[in-house]
Amino acid sequence: MLRAIARGEIEVRRSARRKKTVAVSKEVETYVLRTPVRYSVERNIRSLTDLFNRLSARDHSSDADLAELAEEMSRRFFGGRLRPTSIRWVTNQNVSRWASTTTSTGDIRVSHRLQAVPRWVLETVVVHELVHLQIGPHSKEFHALADRHPRQTDAKIYLEGFSDGERFRRGG
Repeated sequence: MLRAIARGEIEVRRSARRKKTVAVSKEVETYVLRTPVRYSVERNIRSLTDLFNRLSARDHSSDADLAELAEEMSRRFFGGRLRPTSIRWVTNQNVSRWASTTTSTGDIRVSHRLQAVPRWVLETVVVHELVHLQIGPHSKEFHALADRHPRQTDAKIYLEGFSDGERFRRGG
C-alpha cells in the first residue's frame, strides 16, 4: 500500500484483463487504483498525482463535509430552517436505500455508497432527507419541497442507473 496524496490510503489492484487504462475510485476511506498487471506506479507518479488531486477535489466523504453540505442545502433551498440534529455516513444501508431520516430525533444517515457520486447527486439526496425533517410521507407537498433542487429528476435517473450497476457488479 502507498500513502495517498489525498486523504486515506491507496490500494493498487492489478488486473490481467485491464490492458491500458488506469482507474481510481473510493471505497470508504481507501482509494482503489485499478491498473494493468505491468503498469509501473512509480514511473507514472506525476500523472497519478494529478488523478488523485482531481478525485480529492471532488471528495465529500467526511461526516463534517456532509454536515457542511446539509447546512448549505438548508440555506439555499429552505432559508436555513430545515436542519438535522446530526448527519453522517453509514455502511448499513441496503442496495435500494440511499439515506434515511429519523423524524423523531432529526438524525439523517447517508449510505457510504454515495461517496462515489457527483456532488449534485448527493445534494439532491440531502435535500430529500432535509424535507423528511418537516414532512414524513412522500406526498405531493413533500415532492414540491424536494423538487426545489433543480436536478432532482436527473439524480433519480442517475441513482437508478448507479443501483443497477451495483447489482450487476454483485452478480444479481
